[in-house]
Amino acid sequence: MNNDNIYWLFSAAAQSIAAFIAFLLTGYALVHSMMEAARDKDDTLEDVYLALRKSYHSRLKLLAWITGLAIMLSLITVFLNRWEFTLKPLLMTLASLIDFIAIVGGLAFVVSIVNPLKYVRTATRVLEEKKKELSLGERRTPSTVFFEEFMRLERVIRAHLRKNELYVPSRGAQRMSFSFRQMIEALFQNEKIDAGFLEELMKINRYRNLVFHGHVEQVDQTMVKRARAAALQMEKLG
Repeated sequence: MNNDNIYWLFSAAAQSIAAFIAFLLTGYALVHSMMEAARDKDDTLEDVYLALRKSYHSRLKLLAWITGLAIMLSLITVFLNRWEFTLKPLLMTLASLIDFIAIVGGLAFVVSIVNPLKYVRTATRVLEEKKKELSLGERRTPSTVFFEEFMRLERVIRAHLRKNELYVPSRGAQRMSFSFRQMIEALFQNEKIDAGFLEELMKINRYRNLVFHGHVEQVDQTMVKRARAAALQMEKLG
């Protein structure tokens, strides 16, 4: 490869990678805004959203370093192209390799953020990571059983709020229904439940969200019993 070809190849590579990453960041900013809007409308996505944002940030940080290195090596190759030295072939090979990694890494990131299964996969992963935190066991039962108990718990809480005419803060002025989290926070703020029971209800709600968004078919039997016990405790409040 002659010097002119090397000059045009690596100068074009540096410009192309810089433009590609700029478009990638612009697209990610748009996706990030859409995810924020989805979370504001549906707070059951909170844990999934936080996990996705953390994952995307880590990958973007690594991609930024690789991209910066790729552009730098390409520019150094262009600058040193006029001279002949022993390590020149090695420099060209290294620059080409890093350029390739930067492009493939960027494309892989694009594919991951537009993947329609990203919420399902992330919810399943987070559920596994929080297994100890949620005090989960090993015995399994169909998810429909858990959802039935959770809906019963939700109905009891909603009925208690209406009966006692408790105020539930809403994010939107026109919003007519309230999320589970908003309702239990209202109970705590009105001193109807203590901090320990609030934490238990939060864990049940978090488990429900991850199971729902992860499309999990078999759930922890212990969580079914905990949801049932929570509903009974709420009924005793009157």
